[in-house]
Amino acid sequence: MTAFPARHVLISNMKNEGPFVLEWVAHHLVLGFDQIIVASNDCSDGTDRLLAGLADAGFIAHVPNEVKPGEIPQHAGYAKIRKRHDVDSADWLMMLDADEFLNVHLGAGQVSDLTARAEPEVDVIALNGMFFAAEPEVNWRKGPICPRFQMRLPIKHEANIALKTLTRAPARFREIHNHSLVNLREKAPLGVLWGDGTQTQTDPELPLWKQLRNGKIHAVSHRLAQYNHYGLKTWDSFMQRRLRGRGAVAQTTEANARHTDAYWQSRNQPEAHDDSILRYGAAVRAQMDLMLQTDKIARRQRRAEKLYAEMVAPYRR
Repeated sequence: MTAFPARHVLISNMKNEGPFVLEWVAHHLVLGFDQIIVASNDCSDGTDRLLAGLADAGFIAHVPNEVKPGEIPQHAGYAKIRKRHDVDSADWLMMLDADEFLNVHLGAGQVSDLTARAEPEVDVIALNGMFFAAEPEVNWRKGPICPRFQMRLPIKHEANIALKTLTRAPARFREIHNHSLVNLREKAPLGVLWGDGTQTQTDPELPLWKQLRNGKIHAVSHRLAQYNHYGLKTWDSFMQRRLRGRGAVAQTTEANARHTDAYWQSRNQPEAHDDSILRYGAAVRAQMDLMLQTDKIARRQRRAEKLYAEMVAPYRR
């Protein structure tokens, strides 16, 4: 019997991420994802048009998502993606935000090198982030972000406990959240492969979102892989993110606001240099150049950069 390669699918939600979209898509194509599907949530900087151009050229699939009052944008976007595209047939499904870049430390650095490490009893691969500080950048400028932000936080920092997961056989789950799939259709434990290579099982008596949202700070490890998290970038970009609001709540309020001055201060604490993601640099640049050969994509990329520059201008330092 012929063994076919596993199908890896990546999905995301984006709002006003125009200048960063091309690099993010190129990076994850280089890592070997077979399909990338992005929902755009009420964009005003041309992100949706750029995504549509990338979809027209066959690089991704794009799902416009007009967020209704009371909806959680990310959850609604993922539900719409699932309704329009057959993500349930994927062998492995992953969710990443536009400021998160998978970085595999195994083999050739492909996503398949990571999932190949999972034994048959593993249902979920749970990875810690590696959060990067803003320094030495001050203001937003055009160009890829991965080569520019190379100063990471301490490994055992609270910013790195957040998990992102690759999940096997997603049809078994009723809902897709931004950190993991949730509401397993049967009451059973799941096998989890952690970033340090150890395996455990979930507790079927506890909600999955509670078990696969954050890890323990003492257990943070990036031995197998990490997702680089560029959650600050520069001050002007951070302020634009604050104004945009959170995607994981129905409405951002003072009580649930996340991107505060305290958030910036606690996460702009560089400890060490990490340029491990640059192993992909030449291939990502080549993939970006290939995409920019399509005139529609090049024009919309320039337009998104222009609109974004205008949006962040009041917050430049």
